[in-house]
Amino acid sequence: MMPAIQSSSFFSNAQRAVKSHLAAPAVMAAALLCAPALHADEFADHFGFLPEGPTITSEDVKKAQKAWGEAVVTIGKSGNRAPAVAEEIARSAYAFDLGPIQFKPTLAAEKPFRPDLEGTLSYFVSGNNKYKEDSGFALRPWSNVRFDNHTVKIQGNIAIAMGHYYFTGPDGSETKVEYTKGYVKTPDNRVLIFLQDSSLPYSP
Repeated sequence: MMPAIQSSSFFSNAQRAVKSHLAAPAVMAAALLCAPALHADEFADHFGFLPEGPTITSEDVKKAQKAWGEAVVTIGKSGNRAPAVAEEIARSAYAFDLGPIQFKPTLAAEKPFRPDLEGTLSYFVSGNNKYKEDSGFALRPWSNVRFDNHTVKIQGNIAIAMGHYYFTGPDGSETKVEYTKGYVKTPDNRVLIFLQDSSLPYSP
C-alpha cells in the first residue's frame, strides 16, 4: 500500500508542474518515492498517461459502444479465425499504445486485471495457458449487445460512461452486466477504451 503524502509542498509543486507541462515526470517521480517496493523496471507496467486531443462528444461515445458490441458479436461468428479477428479488433478498440489499460473483465477471478493485449485477448477468445480460467467470453456466441448508459461524464478528450449492457445469448435470453468505461479521443481522432470495469449485478 502506498503511504499517504502529507507534505503540502508536494501538492503545490505538483500544481506548478502541471502548469509547466511537466506533470507526467513529476507524478512518476512521486509515485516511485512513495512506493519503494515498485522497481524501476516494473514502473511502465503499472502507469500510463493519456494524451491531450480533440473534445470527445456523447456521439463519439455512442459510436464506440456500438462498434464494441458489434465486435463482440463478430468474434463469436468468426470460427477458427476468432483469435485473429479478436486481435485486430482489440488493437483498434483499446488504448494499448498509450500504456497499460485498466480492464477488469466480468468473469475473471484468479487474474481479474488485464492491462495488456495478451490478457485481453485471452478473456475474449481463451487459449492462453497463463489464464486458465478463461473460456472465451466472445465465443458464446452472442447475437446482440446493447448499451444503456446511466451517466456519461466528459472532460476535454476524456469520457467516462457508466450503465448496463445487455448480451443476447443463443437462446435469445439477455444477460445484464454493469459497466464503467473510460474513453480517450486521441490527436488523430481515434476513440479508444482505456478503462473497462464490468461485473454482474449484486445478488444477495
